[in-house]
Parts: sequence; structure tokens; C-alpha cells
Amino acid sequence: MRAILGRILALLPLFLCFGAEAEEYWSRPLKAQGIPPAAWSELEESLDPQSCGACHPDKLAQWSGSLHSKAFSPGLVGQLLALSKEDTQDCLDCHAPLAEQAAAFEAARKKGNAHRPEAQGLAAAGNSCGGCHLRGHQRFGPPQRSTGAVGRITGDLPHGGFTGTKDFERSEFCAACHQFSADQAINGKPLENTIEEWRASPQAAAGQTCQFCHMPDRQHLWRGIHDPATTAAGLTPKTSSDQDKARFAVTSTGVGHAFPTYVTPKVILHAVLLDGAGQPRPGTEKTHIIQRRVEFDGSDWREISDTRLAPGQTASVEIAWKDATRARVWLEVQPDDFYHSVTYAQLRRDLPKSSAASRLIAEADSRTRSSIYRLFTTEIERPSPSGDHP
Repeated sequence: MRAILGRILALLPLFLCFGAEAEEYWSRPLKAQGIPPAAWSELEESLDPQSCGACHPDKLAQWSGSLHSKAFSPGLVGQLLALSKEDTQDCLDCHAPLAEQAAAFEAARKKGNAHRPEAQGLAAAGNSCGGCHLRGHQRFGPPQRSTGAVGRITGDLPHGGFTGTKDFERSEFCAACHQFSADQAINGKPLENTIEEWRASPQAAAGQTCQFCHMPDRQHLWRGIHDPATTAAGLTPKTSSDQDKARFAVTSTGVGHAFPTYVTPKVILHAVLLDGAGQPRPGTEKTHIIQRRVEFDGSDWREISDTRLAPGQTASVEIAWKDATRARVWLEVQPDDFYHSVTYAQLRRDLPKSSAASRLIAEADSRTRSSIYRLFTTEIERPSPSGDHP
């Protein structure tokens, strides 16, 4: 199971248009930054995101609340503790991509305290500033905000200036971690196929990139399915009813890829009849699941089902009224269902119960339950026999 997890995370290299550095930028694993220029201050040399925040406090605050900052999570570390150094690097390529982060984690592992965040050094920062913006102690970023300038931008700037490029504004920039390679396909589809899904979307045709929704105004938030407001903004709910049944439908109107794009979330449309006191009537609930389900059969991964919504598609659930006059509908979102029901369930069976890895997995598993939320809760009334709606 653990070796399979490592192979799943093998990524397709992405080459950006950075001149002579093009073939180096996303070559994995990233190379160590090396020796910084002698004239640089300690702050300029630092790879710690807190140091970056000295000049970019708004970006630090945004990143600190994002899942990127939590990429080196208890659930990940619990798995890494049981992996080889090679398989660990497959995961770190996205979860803590700097070579210095891998070195810090391996140093902590040798001392037997890699399970403790305070001992993990730079690795504990997860997917931080340097993973996207630093190569060889040189800084790269989008075109200069004030001028739109690209290329090497110098002057009276910290750490020798930076290189501006429009590649940071393109969806392909996100592919290094969010587009898995074709040789990792299950039923012809990579486990994470977000960039290809986006390319086929109306959003791509309209020129809307990943950054348009997930980094508006260059904010380093990367909000997605864990954020109720972001999920609600991408969907349009609709309820209807007649004398025979009530219907609850959800259409993917603002999501520029499959909803959800990855195998981890499970989304459920619910409908239940209510009694005279407004309480759910036992045994009447109807559901429809939106999810890509995969499983490992002992030798390979296989797809069980895929009911996800492509942009513009609709999912619905219907419930017969019988003798009821009211029903309640809602959308339930479980962002981390696969981790809970498959990954962590398997690890909790396999890992020694008293081990640090087992304790971390148990902590991570409890967090999967706290991430569940509801959207679009609505009560529907049965229309009167005359056809007049209340």
C-alpha cells in the first residue's frame, strides 16, 4: 500500500519559459539552493516563509491560512515514517519541495524525532514560498505588479531583484503538482487530471486560468473544496416539486474542472421527508453520490465508479411524497473521505498501535471528520392538489 502511494505521486515534469533555466525549473527533485551571494543579509538568505513575510506580510498571512502551508500534515508524516527515503522524496516533491526540506526531514528521522513538527525544521513549512519562487537563490514570480514588466528586474530591490514571467499566471504552472502523469492512469484517467479537465472546460475557452479562481488578485489562498464559500460559488442548486415527488438538483456552473477533481472528496445530495414537527422521518432518506471511487485490488488500482460532474453537468435526487407534505434537501461535502475510508483505515490496521506513525494517522483521521460541511439546506413543500404552489 505504501509503495503504491509513492508511485501514485510520481509527477509529470513541467517546463516553463525561463530562458536558459527552462529545463531546470520543475525538474524533480528540486536542486539545493547552494551558497547565497556573500553580500546578502541573513534575511535575504533565508528559506523560511516567516522571513519572506518580513517584506510580504500579506502573502504570508494568506499562505498561513491555506492548505499549502499545511501540506506537511500529520497524515503525510505518519505515512512518510514508514517509507523509504526514495519513496519519501516522491511525496516531498509537492508537499515540501525544497531540497533543504528533504534534508531537514531526513536529519530528524535519523535522530528518531521526525514525528515532531518542532524537530522537522524547514520541512514543517510544507509547500511554502521557496517551492514556487526560488531556484538557485534567485527569485521568480509573475510580471511586476506596478509595471507589468517581465524578465530580469533589478534595482534597489532585496535579494538582487527577481525574474518576472507570465508563466506564473498560467494554469500550466500548477500542473507540476495537480496533473499526474499518464502512466499513473486508472481506467484511462490519471488519478489527478485537473489541468486536462480545465483545458476542456468553458472556463479555459474564456481565458480563465486556475489562478482566476484560486488566486484572485494574486492572493495566496488556494481555496478549494475544503472552503464552503468556494464550493458554493461553483455550484447552482435548484429545487422543484409536483404532486408525486420533490427534486433537488445541483449544476456545476462555475467549476473549471471536474467536480470534484480528485478522488479524496465525496459529495452527497440528500433528500428526506419530514413529519408534522419538521423532523426527518426514519427510513425515507434518498441520496445521490458525486465521487470518483478507486480501490487497490492487491495488484493494481481500479476504478469502481465515476459520477463526478463535468462543467455544466447536473446531478439530482428525487424523493416520492407518499403521505408527506414537506421534505428537506441539502448537499453534504466530505473533502477528505478517501483518506478516512481507505488510506487511513488501511494504515491504522497495518501500523503498530503504539508507534508515532499510528498516533499521527489517528490524529489525521479525526481531522477528516471535522472537515465535513453542508450547503444549500432547503425545505420543500408539496404543492396543493389544485396545482397552486405555496
